[in-house]
Parts: sequence; C-alpha cells; structure tokens
Amino acid sequence: GQTAQTQQPAYNQTAQPQQPYAQTLTPAMKLEYLRNLPPISQMEAEGCRHNQEKMWYIILILLNTIAILFVLGTVAAHLSDYGEDLQEFTETLISETLEQEEQSGNETDKERRKKEREAEKERDQYIQDFTDSIPYEVKLLFYGAFALVIGYCSLYYMNAQVRASSVKITLRNFPEIYTLIESYAWRLGMKQVPDAYIVQQSGVLNAFSSFLFRKQYIEINSEVFEVAYREHQDLDALAFIIAHEISHIYYGHATLHYNLPIWFSMNFPLFGAIASRTREYSCDRLAQHLTNNDGLEAMFMLMVDRHLYKMVDKQDYLDHAVREGGFFLWLYNLFSSHPVMPKRILALARRQGSGELF
Repeated sequence: GQTAQTQQPAYNQTAQPQQPYAQTLTPAMKLEYLRNLPPISQMEAEGCRHNQEKMWYIILILLNTIAILFVLGTVAAHLSDYGEDLQEFTETLISETLEQEEQSGNETDKERRKKEREAEKERDQYIQDFTDSIPYEVKLLFYGAFALVIGYCSLYYMNAQVRASSVKITLRNFPEIYTLIESYAWRLGMKQVPDAYIVQQSGVLNAFSSFLFRKQYIEINSEVFEVAYREHQDLDALAFIIAHEISHIYYGHATLHYNLPIWFSMNFPLFGAIASRTREYSCDRLAQHLTNNDGLEAMFMLMVDRHLYKMVDKQDYLDHAVREGGFFLWLYNLFSSHPVMPKRILALARRQGSGELF
C-alpha cells in the first residue's frame, strides 16, 4: 500500500525567530528586559515603514490640493455674478423696508399685520431664491472652512472628554506602563514622552493615538489593561498595542502638520482607506522592533476578546489565513482603514517586508 505523506503546514511558524525570553518570565522581568533594549536608529525605523506609505501620502496631498484649487477657482469665476446677486438682494430688502415704513402710517393695525405677513413671505422666498442661486462650489468652500474649524476644535473637545473620564498613567499610577512608554519614547529618540490615559469603553478592546497643537497623547481602553494586570498577567500584548500607538506618533501620523495637508482627501473613499492601511502596517512593523514580539497575540486579543485569545492556535490560524480570499473579502479590505486580520497577521508573522494592501 501507499505510505501516507504528512501534509506540510501552509505557513511554517517554526522558521520564524524565537522569542528572546521565556514565556514563563514574570511581567516584572519582561518589563526589565524591554527597558534594556537598545535604541532604534532612524534608518532602522524608516526600514519598518511600509514601502508605499509615502507614495500614498503624496497622492492624498495632491488630491487635497487639487480639490481646494478647484473650489477656489470656481468661486473666483462666479465671484462677479455672486456680487451682483448680493447687491440686488440688499437693495431689494432696503427698498421693501422703506416702502413698508411709508405705508404704515395710513393703515389700520389689521391691514398692517396682513401686509407684514405678506412681506415676510416675500422676503423668505427671495432669501430662498438667493440661497439657491449661490453656486455649489461657493457653498462647498464655506462648508469646507467650517469643517476645518469644527474638526480642529473637536480634537480639543475629545481630549477634554478623555481627561474628564480617565486616569492618567504616571510614575504613581501604573508605574510599570509609564516606564514602558518612557523607554519606547527614549529608544525612538522622541523629545517628549506622550501622555497616556486609561479609559473605560464598555468592553471595547482597543487603543488610539491622537493629537492637539504640538502635543500628542495615547488613549488605552481599560479592558486591555486587564490582560496585563488581572486576566493573564501578560505584558506582551499590552506592550505591543502601546508600541503600535507610539509608532503612530513617531511617524507623525498623529500630528497636526501631517494631517493638515490631507485634511479633506483622507476622507475620500478608497484613497484615504488605502493610505490608512499603509500606516497601520508601518506601525505594526515598528512595534515588533520596539517589543521584540511578533504581536500575534495582541491581534488575537482584538479579535476574540481578552478571555480567549490565549487559546487560539497560532499555527492553525496562519494555515487558514493564507487560504482566505474571495471577491467580497477583497472588497471589504479595499474600503477598510485597517488591513483585514488574515492579511495583517500574516504580515506580522513574516516579521519583515510590507503587508499586502489589496
């Protein structure tokens, strides 16, 4: 009879670099290890950046510039017509007001109220007609300026919301995590240690990096902290998530000067999503260098929650991930701001190179 051949796994996890410390080490020992890792050079950090990130950032800048120039050019072309309409509108309102004042002296109260109602309806209709006559591009210009101001103010509002309902990580509140953040900032050569806050988000497992003018901060949902302090005494997953968010700050993704040139175009369907995926891949790779951790368990935790992620078989997931595909998965990934998990986890498992965007 024929001898059955053992099927080789689709992805050989054993070929990947082994973790430099044993999984049995305590969180305190792992923290000491992470604190003593060497600095990361600028060349090494740039090597972690996705090979298409800068290209897509430039594309967004060009799209943003073209959109603004188009609106401004169209407004300038309609400016004379708009000025004439505005002058006519003003003169009509003034003449109607003077006419009402002249006629009001010889009318009864009933007639005066009736004419006032009729005049008010005429003014409302005239205002509506005048508003409709304003070119769409002019409205778009005002809407864009309004969105820019409101969007910037909303950053401060969200920061106030975080500070109002969170605990700031300091040397006295969660000192291990503060020391970890401080060590990451030092290894990346950052001038300031970003503020970090713990926020309760009703069971949502996630973290965010955001910015104000000349200031960046990190928001970490409290449920992620339970992994390190209660559920599994696991610092690795939390360390990777924090390193990912600090990487956004290091690369400038969470800064005003990075986002301002793409303020509108980053919301364009498809283009903004593709550029966002390149940034996520970049930060995943730099987080691996910061933590010397593949980051797979951090991704599993985001998928199956903090109670179950330790039970996921890495090799089995990787074997199935390489076979995941199809049109609708491709389509979902195309418009997603983050890579779909099969692509993202495969990129992490390879530990080098740039992840697949499409």
